[in-house]
Amino acid sequence: MPLVEIIHPAGAFDAEAKKKLLASLSSACLRWEGIEITDSSQSIAWAYLDERPADTISAGGRPLRQNVYKVTVSVMVGFMDYERIEGMIREVTDLVLEADGTDGTGDARVFVIINEVPSGTWGVDGKVWPTVFTAEALNIDPERVKRMAAAVESRPRLDVTLA
Repeated sequence: MPLVEIIHPAGAFDAEAKKKLLASLSSACLRWEGIEITDSSQSIAWAYLDERPADTISAGGRPLRQNVYKVTVSVMVGFMDYERIEGMIREVTDLVLEADGTDGTGDARVFVIINEVPSGTWGVDGKVWPTVFTAEALNIDPERVKRMAAAVESRPRLDVTLA
C-alpha cells in the first residue's frame, strides 16, 4: 500500500515519461512490499509527481546542473525487510532515471527515502488501518501475517497521554 511522492524540477519529464512513470511506480512498490497486484491493491497505491521550479531546488547550495529527484515511499511497518527496501530503492531509482532520459553529470541524482509508518498511524477515508488489518484485507499469506503481528506486538508505539 505504498504512497509515492517524487519532487522534481519543472521540465524534467515530458508527458509520455510522466505517464509511463506513474503507471509503473505502484506495481513496482507493491511487488517489493510482497502485495499481490490486483485492482484492489492498485486502488490504494498512489503516486504523486510534485513539480517545482528549477530555481527552487539546489545541490550543494548551487543551481542545478542536472535534474535531481527526491522520492519518498511511505509504507506500513511490517511489510518490508532490508532486502525488499534495497530492491525497492534500486527499482524506483531506475524508473526515475529512465523517465528522466538524460545522462546526468555523474553526481548523485536520486534520493529515495523509505518511510515506514508505525502500525495504527495510517488511515484511509477516516479509518485507521493497522498493519495486521491491512495485511489480512489484502489476503497476505496467514503465516506472514502472524510474523507481522508478532513484530508489531514486540515493538509497540510509544503512547504518552496528555494527562
